Amino acid sequence: MEDEEVLVLAAVVGCGKDSWPMNYLGFPLGGNPNSIEFWNPVVEKVGKRLDGWKKAFLSKRGRLTLIQSVLSSIPIYFMSLFKLPKVVAGIWRK
Repeated sequence: MEDEEVLVLAAVVGCGKDSWPMNYLGFPLGGNPNSIEFWNPVVEKVGKRLDGWKKAFLSKRGRLTLIQSVLSSIPIYFMSLFKLPKVVAGIWRK
């Protein structure tokens, strides 16, 4: 199908045209899930959340609750689709 045809059909349906790799729900699609670069957005999101909480005055129990409830939900989408490489799991253990 030609690019012009795709653009016309996208306009009729009311959507846009994109190419691979693209982001879906904030995560990249269309890459190699075995590479560290593929998992970088997930690692960065978890890191940003942790950095903000390190500055907060929370008890150990409060930090544990945040980690269990919020941080666990960030990589679940990715891990439901792809097997987590051991290298990435090692990054999170630090």
